[in-house]
Amino acid sequence: MGKDPKPHRRARPQYDYRTGDARDLRTHVRTVHEQRKDHACPQCDTAFGRADSLRRHVRMVHEQRKDHACPQCEAAFGRACDLSRHVRVVHEQRRDHACPHCDAAFGEAGDLRKHVRTVHEQRRDHACPQCDAAFGRADSLRTHVRTVHEQRRDHACPQCDAAFGEAGQLNRHVRTVHEQCRDHACPHCDAAFGQANSLIRHVRTVHEQRRDHACPQCDAAFGQAGNLRAHVRTVHEQRRDHACPQCDAAFGQASHLRAHVRVVHEQRRDHACPLCDAAFGQACHLSRHVRTVHRCRPCKQQLGDVAPGILSHAHALLNLVRSGNS
Repeated sequence: MGKDPKPHRRARPQYDYRTGDARDLRTHVRTVHEQRKDHACPQCDTAFGRADSLRRHVRMVHEQRKDHACPQCEAAFGRACDLSRHVRVVHEQRRDHACPHCDAAFGEAGDLRKHVRTVHEQRRDHACPQCDAAFGRADSLRTHVRTVHEQRRDHACPQCDAAFGEAGQLNRHVRTVHEQCRDHACPHCDAAFGQANSLIRHVRTVHEQRRDHACPQCDAAFGQAGNLRAHVRTVHEQRRDHACPQCDAAFGQASHLRAHVRVVHEQRRDHACPLCDAAFGQACHLSRHVRTVHRCRPCKQQLGDVAPGILSHAHALLNLVRSGNS
């Protein structure tokens, strides 16, 4: 009987790669160290170091195949490992990887590493060649270029006019907006969310009132690093990188531009008041209207005094009035 093959070993600064197969070693060197991407997708600009990665990309992104269904909810995934992670993180609520610098905890070690690198070390190694934006992850840079500079919205919602730059964003939109999935309920108030990370963020910023990200130029502080970056960019640097294609308006954030187009140019009023015929282009304007205009007769309160569950209170009042008239 022949001897077991001697493992090949090639060191990297971060870890030691070991394999008993010379072909695996060659593939590792070619894709990781030489950064070769010889397998180009025929349907988009993405390229991969391995043929099986390309096949998986085509199957999941372009063919939109989701062969691995969750047995506990309606979610489905293109890879078995993604399903396992979904069950572990969402349904079992496991957060086994705690951040040593803050209270954040993650279901995946890779997510913890990315969190430390981008939030605490503030590393932005991937700079945009078209603007001053920089990102902690290469895929975030690619998404930025594709959605902000190329204005690509390749993933259209089949139920409304919304379109997104990422398939995951479309899936979240359909699940939370059209299917009204709110599986993650807040234990402190009536709020419920379609994603676990949205609930975590809500509890941390609303109920715990945490503002861990302080502005170095003024007294402002924020619950999320992204909000701090947006604040610095728009308030202190006065950047307006997102110009309206239909008028002279320009905005510091892409979301503000989209809201402007939707409300001003498309004249959309998607947020209707449950107590009168008024309708608004933004949810915050509806909240302000209910808070300042309507008074809750059963409890003798101005609805501004029952925040943050103001709209829930308004809907409950409407149902009470309807039941009394029936």
